[in-house]
Amino acid sequence: MRARACHALLALAVALGACSGDPNENGPDGGADEPILGAPCQPPPAYLEDVSGCSPAADDYQPRTGVDTWPPCISDDDAYHPLGASISTIARVEAFETLATLLWRDAPRPTGQAFLAARILFEEEQGLGSRVARRYDPHYPAPATGSCEDAGVPAAHPAYCVGPATIQPILNEAFAQGIQGRARVVNAARIHAALEWFLYVSVVKEATSCAATPADCDSHWAYYAGGGARDDPLGLGAQIRALAPETHQRIYDGLLAVRCWRNLDHEDGVAEDLALRDRAIAQLDRALLRGMALLVRQRFAELGCAEGHYREAALEGLRILVPLLDRAARARDPAAADFLRAEVQKAAETMDAAGAISRLDALFPCY
Repeated sequence: MRARACHALLALAVALGACSGDPNENGPDGGADEPILGAPCQPPPAYLEDVSGCSPAADDYQPRTGVDTWPPCISDDDAYHPLGASISTIARVEAFETLATLLWRDAPRPTGQAFLAARILFEEEQGLGSRVARRYDPHYPAPATGSCEDAGVPAAHPAYCVGPATIQPILNEAFAQGIQGRARVVNAARIHAALEWFLYVSVVKEATSCAATPADCDSHWAYYAGGGARDDPLGLGAQIRALAPETHQRIYDGLLAVRCWRNLDHEDGVAEDLALRDRAIAQLDRALLRGMALLVRQRFAELGCAEGHYREAALEGLRILVPLLDRAARARDPAAADFLRAEVQKAAETMDAAGAISRLDALFPCY
């Protein structure tokens, strides 16, 4: 399924001229793409994960060792066992992978045509765009009435209705500017960061709503790993694994904790043991927040070696993702949270990237 989907989507991109290596190819409206200035970090900033001072919490689920306080469950073999026969979320993460190929990973100089192909893919029926438009963040209180799909609710509850209130406007603007051939590297970075935020919040949201809808457990796993096994994730899981392998392993432990809870708690019906659910999600979210913090850390490091539009791209990614971390950072150290929020509003040349990195390391040292 993975290969067939990717090949079909890349064929669409080729048909639209998205794979051209010419950075100044005519855009989809016939106008020339703006020049891309500067260069990315070559090689990327090095990061060596050191978790020698970290250890799991006493009540964590630990399927890799089998030494924990959890009752026996389906996840004890260290594999995710889907509840459903098919998981539509996997196709959305495959779409994220194709967007990466078009816009930032394999195409460091994306064309306006690539943005057009990416936008068509993003807007597919039941695709990424349909879920961004309704995504809510369960870390925040829900509105007393209405949902995030109702008019006026996102504006009144922007933290909770993060998809339509925050993520969707970023994506809409970045796609529109990229299609016009404007600031292509920067707009690709905006799309990348906004979708990372979406994937993170989707993992936690689906794990939470799994209490009432068992199939959402499969979606929480797929939004992180794209349907991949522990050592073969897609999407967000692949990015975090490449940067910090042990943090990825701990995130996967947390995914299996959620699956274990659901196996123990009326697997085919409505869950009753919400305390065990919250314990599993807390384990997952600790590790996932560290993974997101490391993705942010890497962008701070890129400010020191990227040039031109690529440096601006790293800064734009920070301006999107530092607010994602603010809730957890503020709960741990308000002064450090204030520092991070203030730094990303500065120009890249005046930012204290080293100070930001040291604070991130202190805020999110372990999983």
